[in-house]
Amino acid sequence: MPSLFRGPLALTYGGERLAFYLTLIFALPAAAAIGFFIHEQIGMSQVALFLVVAMVYVTLGRGRLVGTSVRIHEMQYPQLFSVVKRCAAALGLPMPLVFVREDYNVPVLAAGLGDPYSLVISSNWIDHFKEDEMTFMVGRELGHIASGHTRFTSLLSINGNENAIISLIFGAWLRRTELTCDRVGLLCCGSLDAATRGIAVASFHHFARDIDHHAFARQHREMGTDGIFRMGEWLGSMPYATTRVDAMRTFMESNLYRVHEEEFVNHSASEPAHLVVRGESKVESKDCAGWWRRFWSVLLDLIVIGAITDIVTTRGEAASKASQLVFANAGLHIAVSNFQWAGLLIFLLYCPVLVALVGQTPGMLIAGLRVVRTDFGRVGIAQALWRYALVALLFWYILPLSLFSRVYANDKWSGTRLIKTERALARTANA
Repeated sequence: MPSLFRGPLALTYGGERLAFYLTLIFALPAAAAIGFFIHEQIGMSQVALFLVVAMVYVTLGRGRLVGTSVRIHEMQYPQLFSVVKRCAAALGLPMPLVFVREDYNVPVLAAGLGDPYSLVISSNWIDHFKEDEMTFMVGRELGHIASGHTRFTSLLSINGNENAIISLIFGAWLRRTELTCDRVGLLCCGSLDAATRGIAVASFHHFARDIDHHAFARQHREMGTDGIFRMGEWLGSMPYATTRVDAMRTFMESNLYRVHEEEFVNHSASEPAHLVVRGESKVESKDCAGWWRRFWSVLLDLIVIGAITDIVTTRGEAASKASQLVFANAGLHIAVSNFQWAGLLIFLLYCPVLVALVGQTPGMLIAGLRVVRTDFGRVGIAQALWRYALVALLFWYILPLSLFSRVYANDKWSGTRLIKTERALARTANA
């Protein structure tokens, strides 16, 4: 099967990647501008802290799903499980964890920062979708996983509910990701009518059964004549339902659709990709990250650490001045630290804790990297602490040798590896 999201036959909607990079560049100025109007300071420090907290929250959220939702499998709602399994196999993905929970706003949601991802389906919608409509809805969410969207959208909204500020800052990219994944859902269900009905049910619930879907789809052309109506779309993270239907119709009439449809029909796997677990395989050198991706990952993490350190230092200096004032009034002269050690301390906590909890830092997340054991197992807190203690102590030895090997000294001695997530997925698919 040709690559779904790379190369000349990519399903990626036009302008999605450009919108992503522009969003990253202008996200901070946009957040600062919004903060000015709502009288809240939103700077690099606040964004960095939000990113770290969001990663931990998303990771811990999986445990909450297990405790508060119904897990779907072959014996629990088997018809729904077979739909997810069929779509995952067609896309060459490992089987996600499937849960059903009560949610009045979001019918189907993909969440997580890495395999196994979670697919969450609302109990309030589950019986309103027919099987072909559910196939479209599941297929498009698995499309978010396959394309890498889920790693970022989970940080922006773990429950999938629309947030006005997030929509204003990231909307240009988010709307294009939805149009990209509508294409994936359409290929999974194989019917524009089913996809249209799925969008209508997700938008209007049971009322969708009483409307003329063809007339509903034609509303897009009527709206296209009024620029003011179209501007309203900018306020949301999801394109208008009529826009989505029209975009799918255009895609279905293209040669790109015919090429991928033939591949889906003739070459789709019968089973989801097998997820490599601890002990089944060993990390090879070619699975590990090269120096340039490590460089960008470290650079991004240093920016985040610097921003968090700024918060700690600022508050520390305020506390220091207050303490000095108290001691001075008491006739004492005790010097209070100015918290210059904060950056190193945060580094020694930030990296190991996130690697142990999440498997990656924010910089690794953006660069598509993950820390694992040599057998693809999860890194424990003691092992993560040892890994970064070696970095702090031996950086003068590690850096000169970084151009000659993909496995650095700190990884060799700590029994860890920094792998590329796409290489791990490829190994998973071929296992």
